[in-house]
Amino acid sequence: MQPIGVRPIVDTDRFEIIFGERRYRAALMAELTEIPAVILHVSDETAAEMAVTENLQRKDVTPIEEANAYQKLMESGRYDVQSLAVQFGKNENYIRTRLKFVSLIPEIAELLEKDEITISVASEICRYGTDIQKEVYYKHLKDSDSMLYDCWRGLKAAEVAKFIERDFTTDLSRYAFDKTLCASCPHNTNNMMLFCEGGCGNCANRSCLAEMNASYLVEKALQFVEQYPSVSLGYQDFNNNMLAVERLTAMGYEVEHLNTYATAYPETPVAPEKEEYDTTEEYEAAYKEYEQDFSNYMEKCKSIHERIDTGELTFYICIGQKEITLCYMASAAANADMATEKQLSPVEKLEQQDKRNKEIAVEKTVADAKKQILDVDTSESKFTQDEEKMIYFFLLSSLRREHFGVFGIGEKKAYQHLEDEEKMNIIANLTAKQKAVIRRDFLIDNFKGAYGNNAAADPLARFCP
Repeated sequence: MQPIGVRPIVDTDRFEIIFGERRYRAALMAELTEIPAVILHVSDETAAEMAVTENLQRKDVTPIEEANAYQKLMESGRYDVQSLAVQFGKNENYIRTRLKFVSLIPEIAELLEKDEITISVASEICRYGTDIQKEVYYKHLKDSDSMLYDCWRGLKAAEVAKFIERDFTTDLSRYAFDKTLCASCPHNTNNMMLFCEGGCGNCANRSCLAEMNASYLVEKALQFVEQYPSVSLGYQDFNNNMLAVERLTAMGYEVEHLNTYATAYPETPVAPEKEEYDTTEEYEAAYKEYEQDFSNYMEKCKSIHERIDTGELTFYICIGQKEITLCYMASAAANADMATEKQLSPVEKLEQQDKRNKEIAVEKTVADAKKQILDVDTSESKFTQDEEKMIYFFLLSSLRREHFGVFGIGEKKAYQHLEDEEKMNIIANLTAKQKAVIRRDFLIDNFKGAYGNNAAADPLARFCP
């Protein structure tokens, strides 16, 4: 058994566990009287960091647990995306993808935890704000049994992305710019129907919508710059508007790419209006709650500004997809201190460089393969064995979990999808039986959307006579 980590509790003869609590509980259940342990004399911050790091070493760690752990380490100010990638042997895109899951609403995060949606689908959904996420969940993900035709569970990430774009992102009520001109615009769906249900309608002219939104964001950003002249502009990897970023850059403003997750500045609580309540008692109760919320808000703001004054945090004017907001994150200086503290040994530097060289070699191989595929004369040349393997590589995305055993993969695999490395191992030596399983699972996956007399219904009927 690996030793657990403990540290002394001040002014006592007892110890508290830093990491290895599950091993400790297992030892208690086994009625062991002793367990190997390492005594560490570390600060609260270091102990918390060690606990998170140890937790990430588990084989059964979930994507959401990873996301929260990486976010916690970054909030400590001792890590950035690059250092996390080195620390845990992941590439930077992997870390960034996991960090995006912090923005998932709890209901969708739970679906990801239970393998009811894939990591790629969750990555698409987390690009949007909580308002859209909630609608997507309640309309398309909440209960697959009651959503015969509108359920998005089981769809591929590209399909979910297309449906969100189609159904949610053109709703004018979701945009903050002045919509006076939209009221009489022929591209407003409210003006295309004889009867409408009210609201602002949807915009059928995407280029005009993008232009109106970007112009609003640029104007709002300039107002923020005037109001907060010492605060830098920035944008994140998700929930951004690159058209507005490009225009601000062209105007001479420096817009920083924020490599880590930025936290939104707290919103000021709104005081209740007396006329909105039926009785004086209800109003007084609401006002008392508001006073407590406002007190908490002021304390939180004070703490943030104190950390900004010490250089621990940095303020940013964040360019969002549809709005400009204030946000804050661990400062570059704090990350630089972390980098200074954690100097790599010569051996570690060589190992890191060797790992990066291998990644570059793989990237070059992939690029060469893409070029070879694009350059091939598809009208004349024969279908090669390599091309057939590529086909099966992509078909494996539809392989059902109950068939993992056919390919030597245990059914207790932590995630429902196959990793790319597993797919490569499978396609290296495929039997005729395995090929048939892959092709049939692909058909079943794509027939899930068949209903009534849609395009997939007729071949489905012939497939299942």
